[in-house]
Amino acid sequence: MASPPTSLTDSRMGPGTLTIATNDHSFQIANVALEPDVTDEDGTPTLAEPKPAPLATIAWKLTGTAIQDFELGAASFLNYLMDHALEEVAFDWIPITAATGLKYSGTVQLRPAAIGGDAGVQITSDFELPVIGDPVRTDPTTFEASAAGRKREPVTA
Repeated sequence: MASPPTSLTDSRMGPGTLTIATNDHSFQIANVALEPDVTDEDGTPTLAEPKPAPLATIAWKLTGTAIQDFELGAASFLNYLMDHALEEVAFDWIPITAATGLKYSGTVQLRPAAIGGDAGVQITSDFELPVIGDPVRTDPTTFEASAAGRKREPVTA
């Protein structure tokens, strides 16, 4: 078992990548997260276990915000979601390339997102893609010097 860290590393996303199927959409993604949805049910009491622990299940989704780009046509992230709705494809999300090897991956079901919005401003759309099964985390093997420069010492009272 690893020992707890003795200082804080201020991790911030980017530069990073988000690949859906074999398409890198990183340049349109302004926000991305893997979000758990935990559902609890009461366990069934028995004579041997009158107060059982809740039965919990976890479902994951890949969520985020994409900048709309009408000029890209079929290559636009939102048009890709529309054209391939309900397909199950692989994803790879690397939140920060400085953490060599850090990656979240799995399979998502594509769902269309809103297209359009206010005139004269940059338009973004939120997306939510259910993860099929559980995502896989690959832990980093090294950090570049830029990440080490954001290291913070613990606060003492």
